[in-house]
Amino acid sequence: MRPTFMGFETAKTSIFANQKSIDIVGNNLANLDTNGYTRQRVDRVSVVVASSAGRVSQNRVGLMGQGVEALGVSQLRDSYLDQRFREEYANTAYHNEATDILKDIQSVFDDGNDVSSMTGLTDAMEKIFDSIQDFAQDPTSSTTANIVMSAFVNMTQVLNQLDSKLQNVLEQQSSDMKVTTDRVNQLLQQVAQLNKTISDQDMSLLTGTESYQPNELLDERNLILDELAGYGDIQVTQKADGSVDVVMGGVSVVTGDSFNTLNYVQHDDGTVALTWRNGGENAQFTSGALKADLEFINGRGTNVQSSNETPQKGIPYYRDKINTYANAMAYVVNHSIPEWDANKGAPATDADGNIIYKTLLAAKQDNGKTSNTISITAGNITISDEWRASGGDYFVVNPDEADPKYAQSIATNLTQSDFTFKSFGETFTGTFEEFSTDIVSTLGSEISYQQNRAEATSSVTNDFLARRDEVSGVSRDEETANLLQYQKSFEAAARVMNVMDELLDVIINQMGL
Repeated sequence: MRPTFMGFETAKTSIFANQKSIDIVGNNLANLDTNGYTRQRVDRVSVVVASSAGRVSQNRVGLMGQGVEALGVSQLRDSYLDQRFREEYANTAYHNEATDILKDIQSVFDDGNDVSSMTGLTDAMEKIFDSIQDFAQDPTSSTTANIVMSAFVNMTQVLNQLDSKLQNVLEQQSSDMKVTTDRVNQLLQQVAQLNKTISDQDMSLLTGTESYQPNELLDERNLILDELAGYGDIQVTQKADGSVDVVMGGVSVVTGDSFNTLNYVQHDDGTVALTWRNGGENAQFTSGALKADLEFINGRGTNVQSSNETPQKGIPYYRDKINTYANAMAYVVNHSIPEWDANKGAPATDADGNIIYKTLLAAKQDNGKTSNTISITAGNITISDEWRASGGDYFVVNPDEADPKYAQSIATNLTQSDFTFKSFGETFTGTFEEFSTDIVSTLGSEISYQQNRAEATSSVTNDFLARRDEVSGVSRDEETANLLQYQKSFEAAARVMNVMDELLDVIINQMGL
């Protein structure tokens, strides 16, 4: 036989459960546009029927139908979609970061609207050709020779500026990477702190059969993990106490409330590295923005000189290209204007009979003087002290002979179609203009590739984000439908209580009359 007042309890549990469900629906709708909010629901089960005491327990029909019980409030979340989204997000972040670095390099070469050539070098080269052409009209004129010197001064300044700008890009990217590293360390610490808070609350809020997870803290932690995935590949493992273990770049970085951090290291050669505080091993990522930073800040192409450098075509690679351009120009110019032997009436020669050429371009030293024994780069190329001191007269071979052939040989060699540029592991054959165009063309191709990959991976990332939102996001239409459902259920439960009241009234006040 059923207890007399059990029907009231059944209706009451339904009223309370539906009331809480309506509260949670309202909370979902209130957080419709809240960043990182995960849709919540009330977990409800039928009340377990108590068994009668005895040697052989069995449920009794009279005790059936005791109502509904709200076990707790949970989140609707799919760990697989979380992991796949973070994997693709890391890939997208890598290609976006690579694109940004390469575009910064491109901005160094793009002095005008034409990104297919280095307009600064092109203009400087044209001034050299024009000045040599004017000098050829009067090869003994120190005035026109001074104009040639000014044209070469302009060229060396352009090369110096290109090198300086590339150095600025390197320093800026290195600084940005250090900021990113600090941010990653901050995020790792926050995950560990949230782990402790969530674990403590998850255990302390267990009351009887009811349980409640600190859902808002879970949302905060998931947002942090999403951001962290953009910096490097991560794997997240959920633990029974509500905490998560995080592996980043193959290294355990968060376990419970303990965490690892990254150390930013800058070497004397300008390269950078990341090491883990615990263990000291180098951080190696398979994706993410930090992977792009390491590869393109240290990227020297095929000319890798140390374990600190990478084979990507990054900032060092394009500095090598400009250095090759400067070195090749110095070689051509310094093998064009010979010293003059007035006694012989011919170019001066050494003991082996080789023509002795004037050093027009040299390397600037820290003391301000120039040297023809130091390797010439875009950063140190300048006109020699001898040329600067002698002015236009230094460019004139024989003051008594109006022969422009030596000066014209400079222009001829600078436009030589089969000149070979040996650029630190790579060889290019063509003119100086073609070589500079090839540099920018290579850079443009790299940018195009990274942009295309960024678009492709972004599409996949957005697809997983949309799929995750289908599970975890709040749908206004769906929540409105749930609201109506719980409202009707609430009203029905209230009606059941009224019916039970009427039935008891019959039993108590009308039976036996």
